[in-house]
Amino acid sequence: MNPLFKLLIVAGFFAAALGLPAGLYLFLTSGQRRTTREIRKSAAQLGWRYRLRRWQGNPTAIRIDGETRSGLTWILTSGNAIDTARGFTVVLALRFLTLGGEPDFAVIPRDGEGNGLPWGEAVPAGIESRIAVFSGTAASDVAFLRDAIELPSGMAAFDAVYQVLAKPRRFAQPLIDPEFAARVLQWPADSIAPHSLLAWRDPFALHMQVRLPGPPNWSTVAYAARLGEDLTVRVPPPVVRAAPRGLVDQIIARFLK
Repeated sequence: MNPLFKLLIVAGFFAAALGLPAGLYLFLTSGQRRTTREIRKSAAQLGWRYRLRRWQGNPTAIRIDGETRSGLTWILTSGNAIDTARGFTVVLALRFLTLGGEPDFAVIPRDGEGNGLPWGEAVPAGIESRIAVFSGTAASDVAFLRDAIELPSGMAAFDAVYQVLAKPRRFAQPLIDPEFAARVLQWPADSIAPHSLLAWRDPFALHMQVRLPGPPNWSTVAYAARLGEDLTVRVPPPVVRAAPRGLVDQIIARFLK
C-alpha cells in the first residue's frame, strides 16, 4: 500500500476520533453558549463590564461589574456551588463593597423542618472573643446573632421558608415587607427559578446570594441585580468600625475584590 495513502488513513482516523467528541461537545453546549452571549451583550448595553472567571474551569462562570441607577457599584459573580447535594449547583453572588460594615441584618433560608439559625440566648456568652483570634468578622457575626431579633415579613409563605434577623433599633421600617417578600419568592417566568436566597451585611460588603439549580440566563442576572439594588435602599447606612482582622479575614477580603 502506498505510504502516503497509509498516512492519509491514519490522519483520517485521528480526525474522526478527535472531531466526534468536539462536535458532540459543541452541539450539547450550543444553548449555553447562546445564553452566555446574550448575557455578555445585554450587560454591555447597560455599560456593565463582563468577564469569564476562567480560573474556575467552568465556561459558564462569569463576573459582571456594574452599578445601580443611583451610581452604587456592585460585583456579580456566578460559579460552581461547593455543596451540590442540597438542590442547587450554581451560586449567583451579588456584592456591594461600599456598603460593608458591622453585621446588622441577615435573610437566611430555613431548613426542611422550618428551623433557622440559633440566635439570642442560644449563643454562648463570650464566645466571640475566642473566635476573634482567628477572624474579627466571624466574631462580629457571632455578636450579631447574640443580639439579633427576628423580624417576620408578614407574608406567611415567605416567613415559612426564610428567617429575617436584624439588630435591634437599626431598622425604622420593616426590612422585608410583603411586597418585597413576594418578589423574592416569585421570579420572572423566563428566569431560572432559584433554590433559595441569602442576604447579609459584614465588614466586607452587603451580600445577596442566589442559589440556582443551573447556570443563570440574562433574565436571572437582571432580576437579581434589580432585587439587590432595591434591597440596598431598605438597609441603613453601614456602621464601619476599625477592627483587627485575622489571617482568615485577609484571605477573604482578597478573594472578594
